[in-house]
Amino acid sequence: MSPENDLAKVLVSRDWVRREAPFPHVVASDVFTADFYDALSSQLLGILGGGPEKTQPPRSMPGLDVFGMAFVPPVTGPLAVFVSPAWRDLMCRHFDISPGPYVYAGAHHHSVGSKSGFIHTDFGAAWYPRSRNGSIQLPNHQLCNYQTGKGDLSDAEKVQVVRGVVLLFYLLNDGWEPGEGGETGLYTREDLPVSEPSAFVPPVNNSLVAFECSPASFHTFISNRQRPRTSITVTVHRTLEDAERRFGGEHVKQWRDP
Repeated sequence: MSPENDLAKVLVSRDWVRREAPFPHVVASDVFTADFYDALSSQLLGILGGGPEKTQPPRSMPGLDVFGMAFVPPVTGPLAVFVSPAWRDLMCRHFDISPGPYVYAGAHHHSVGSKSGFIHTDFGAAWYPRSRNGSIQLPNHQLCNYQTGKGDLSDAEKVQVVRGVVLLFYLLNDGWEPGEGGETGLYTREDLPVSEPSAFVPPVNNSLVAFECSPASFHTFISNRQRPRTSITVTVHRTLEDAERRFGGEHVKQWRDP
């Protein structure tokens, strides 16, 4: 990781607050120094505005009222912090998960009035090109489809893993105030009304929420009524064997073939 992205230099505090209800999760505010937060915001704003950054273009996500993009290698500049081994290790340490090399990072942008999402857990399987020497590996949908594993790689060259820890970092939500929507809702069950979560996580700039993906990590986006909502999403994956040992293989969701 480049010197300007060294966590010791850009993190204000590593003291993330753990909460147990409705399922274990951590929250933190004032995550990065003001200068680094501004640099992150500027870089992502350039991407959202059609800048030259190397990402998959923002696109409407099927079944969701949101535009999403995935960061693709090489991830450079301030955003590289989210695909660094140090950030991966920080996420895993809060939930006692062995850090693995398989990481997803991208961004979600909800325009004003986006519909609420559906309550889900994110506890599902994914496919990656096999990492070499344990280095961080991002998805490569052409070589190995993230959902199905289909592509040019042989069985020996790819691996199926399971989402282990998910993190949302909020930015570019200037002026957000309570009552405007755009929160992340946390729930005890998937059959509850989206408008009645057990806990709200507000999309305050330079704050985050993270949780271990499990059969009980029910969450979703709640409609934003007055201003856009933007977040960076990071997912660290665990081995399939670890997920099955901890939660049972019957709970690991597989993607349906399109």
